[in-house]
Amino acid sequence: MNDWTEEVAAAEAQAERFEAAESQAQEKFHGVLAEAESSGNPKRALDSDEFAQWMQARHATDLAWGSWFLLKGGQQE
Repeated sequence: MNDWTEEVAAAEAQAERFEAAESQAQEKFHGVLAEAESSGNPKRALDSDEFAQWMQARHATDLAWGSWFLLKGGQQE
């Protein structure tokens, strides 16, 4: 494996880790959302730490996959 291939593989693995963390954050938010909906105030969930953490995780995932794309797009396999 050459350096570029290793960099692409590392970037992909990093993006997959961020994606897994995003999925966990999303699940936590959905729990908060369910509680907020059952109490009659679903908008309360949008003010929660869980929502903020989910959005931060989504942003990190997008950045990681964007980095992977740019790295992969710079070279032919």
